[in-house]
Amino acid sequence: MTTSGGIRYLFELHGVPISFASDDERIRQRLVRQWAPFAARSDQSPDLSPIQVTLRAVVTSPSPPSYAVVSKDPSLVYYRENDKLVAYFGRWGRYDVDLQAGAIEGRMTEACLQSYGVFEDMIIVALAPLLRRRGLYTIHAFAASMYGRAIVLIGDIAAGKTTTGISLLCGGAQLLANDSPLLRMQGESGIELCAYPGLISTYPDSLAWFSELTPILSRAERFDGSAKLSFAAEEVWPDPWQMSATPAILLYPQIVAGLERSELAPMSRFQALQRLVGQSIESWDSATIPANLKALQRLTTVAPAYFLKLAPDVDKIPDIIMKAFPEGS
Repeated sequence: MTTSGGIRYLFELHGVPISFASDDERIRQRLVRQWAPFAARSDQSPDLSPIQVTLRAVVTSPSPPSYAVVSKDPSLVYYRENDKLVAYFGRWGRYDVDLQAGAIEGRMTEACLQSYGVFEDMIIVALAPLLRRRGLYTIHAFAASMYGRAIVLIGDIAAGKTTTGISLLCGGAQLLANDSPLLRMQGESGIELCAYPGLISTYPDSLAWFSELTPILSRAERFDGSAKLSFAAEEVWPDPWQMSATPAILLYPQIVAGLERSELAPMSRFQALQRLVGQSIESWDSATIPANLKALQRLTTVAPAYFLKLAPDVDKIPDIIMKAFPEGS
């Protein structure tokens, strides 16, 4: 379908239709590659109005808006005026989000299109406020499903989430999300982890641990010469996706120098919740914080939490985790 914003694609994210449009072929190719498992069926008639996303490539980075700054870190600044939100990425580009209309206009620079991961990161940053308003809460985590139960790996960059997640996939798990699983309440007491599309990205030395991934070292996409390589799960595993799962266990990986065997150490529910808040809640978005916090509290209630101390024995990780699975999983 062609519109004023370019060719349009419709995807379905757990009942939330998302309509992307772009007149740039590179952007369209990246979108299709990332979002292919979530393509809407031609016979689907959405119950909700789609989130409308228009993406454009620009030569130079747009200027920031005149709105008030509501949140700031080195790589991302949020500006807001009433229901108008801007996620400003400096040299990478700018996303204008209409919280009331459910519409996004993204402008991304050449530097963004050539850089590892920035394209995908910008999209989820822009989508997240609109998804929260539809009951889907993002978590910075890797999530996989084993026997229909979700294993959630939570932590900062370089904590070992992706290496642990790949180990689970090689051990028979299915993928829920490489970086941003979605949390959704179910009734009065239930909670579920929902899939979010994305490529798996990691460093060559991590890929080298797994014989299944040897071909990826020569075929994976490089964006800007960085060491990280990206690939679609479908390139390695047949039918790799699980669209949703009930949470079973929360793991907080940490690489421990000199440790010979990976091990689990219990952590309190309070510790788990405290760390989850930092990986999910955005302080500027006060309207969604109560519901978001309630979802995180429910998650830590139903799923026990552990520190996962990582050693080089990556092939043993699935067995170590499964021994801690709650009974009945």
